[in-house]
Amino acid sequence: MRPGHKLTDDDRADLADARRRCPDLDTVAGLARGFAALVRHQGTGQHLDAWINRARHAGYPEIRGFVAGLASDRDAVVAGLTQPWSSGPVEGPVNRIKTIKRQMYGRANLDLLRKRVLTTP
Repeated sequence: MRPGHKLTDDDRADLADARRRCPDLDTVAGLARGFAALVRHQGTGQHLDAWINRARHAGYPEIRGFVAGLASDRDAVVAGLTQPWSSGPVEGPVNRIKTIKRQMYGRANLDLLRKRVLTTP
């Protein structure tokens, strides 16, 4: 899924060979690259509907399931593609707290979790 300009010549040749041998791989890779472009290049989300239609008609149940989730919450997806802010900076601390909680599962209560979270840098 690396952008084409970041592939080595050998990688590019291997990928072209694999995509030529397996049309399904070619289709799925094209859909994945299209969605990655939607996410990476912040814009208006105007191409989202076109991508959803292509993915719906691709014939892969896994892709259709993903598309159904996007379509069911389309407004949130468009907002995520168009808004300049991100919740990324808080994801690290949230992940750390969840890891501590999983380590303590069944062994202690909320008071100990609070102490561990507050005392750990």
